[in-house]
Amino acid sequence: MSDIEAKKALEEFLAAFNAQDQEGAIAKLHFPFFWIINNRVIFVPEPSKFRVPSKELAESEGWHRSEFDFMEVVHASEEKVHIKLAYSRYKADGTRYATHQGLWIVIKKDGRWGLTCQSNFM
Repeated sequence: MSDIEAKKALEEFLAAFNAQDQEGAIAKLHFPFFWIINNRVIFVPEPSKFRVPSKELAESEGWHRSEFDFMEVVHASEEKVHIKLAYSRYKADGTRYATHQGLWIVIKKDGRWGLTCQSNFM
């Protein structure tokens, strides 16, 4: 059951990300939050320090939306799930222009599931 809830939290996070919904994205995270992109670690200590970067992606890459290509649970317990995944970025005309793989960690804290660490290969 924890894997289903963890995947649902990621789907909801991505929907908020795509909508450029700052509050919706934050609601699917736990803090402190870590983003690991290649060998760069970004530490986000609290919700007020988190910014959905979709506006910047739209301006710099022509990004329109992202979609998960697959999600595979690698490890799961009642309060933590590691999910190996891939997601792709799309332009407004539907052209896929990038695909990235990662390992995302979702935890249950204070009664809710949220993403706490996102490690991506770009």
